[in-house]
Amino acid sequence: MRLKDWSFLGNYEFFTNRLQMLATNDLPAEKWSYAGKEDFGILRNYLYFTFEKLWKEREEAPDSDKQKYIYMDDKVGCFNTGLYDKTWQPIYFYCIKNPIAGFQEWRFTAFYNSYTIKFADISNSAALDLQRASYFDDPSALIYDIKLDIIPQWDHILYDEENFLRIPEQLRANGKEFCQNLIDGAIRSVKKRIEANYKTVVPQFYNDKIQLLAPLYLTNPDKPDLALVLSLSDDGTVYYGHTCLTTEMAYNNARLIARPDSYWLQP
Repeated sequence: MRLKDWSFLGNYEFFTNRLQMLATNDLPAEKWSYAGKEDFGILRNYLYFTFEKLWKEREEAPDSDKQKYIYMDDKVGCFNTGLYDKTWQPIYFYCIKNPIAGFQEWRFTAFYNSYTIKFADISNSAALDLQRASYFDDPSALIYDIKLDIIPQWDHILYDEENFLRIPEQLRANGKEFCQNLIDGAIRSVKKRIEANYKTVVPQFYNDKIQLLAPLYLTNPDKPDLALVLSLSDDGTVYYGHTCLTTEMAYNNARLIARPDSYWLQP
């Protein structure tokens, strides 16, 4: 279930205005739009994916626990966004029944924290029971094991056209073999960065799995050009480097779990 199918969000201007108010007035200072834009695209995507994860958890939960993921009664629909305001109060996404038949069942009205939601038509206990989306059970999955090697999936990185185009143009002009040698060297180099600072690697959630993001410095030693996506093999003996993402794509994926606490990954 998609958030836009579950709840009517209003027109683009209305919802963007609500996101702006949330980011400006309630949330701690954070970059919620991509470079050169003020559409709060990172925050928008965060809410979309958070809802989808909560919906899946609700579907898998026993009937007695379903209301703890997304609350729905005859008047109210509500879920915990996983965000906290400046006073560390959880932020809730609050809807009322859509009065217009034939459209989404719910209509988004406001973001509330654990204090202001008491003025809405939902009990405090029901709101406080709402769970944040859960992305991992084992915290060790978030840490790169420096003893393991990385095996790049070159067919996907270089020979999938969409992925190849993520490599800076001035490097692509030299051909795929040149890019492979350059990326291979950047992978060896980034392992040393990880040894020096474990926060170099940032976790992301994709296809119901935790993956790790490692920066690749190809044109500038101080600013990464790409993020290499790493997945631990099933037997836990090696990391596979599946593909390379732009840093904006990487930030968007990583922000689902938490605000990236890394020196290199910024929107």
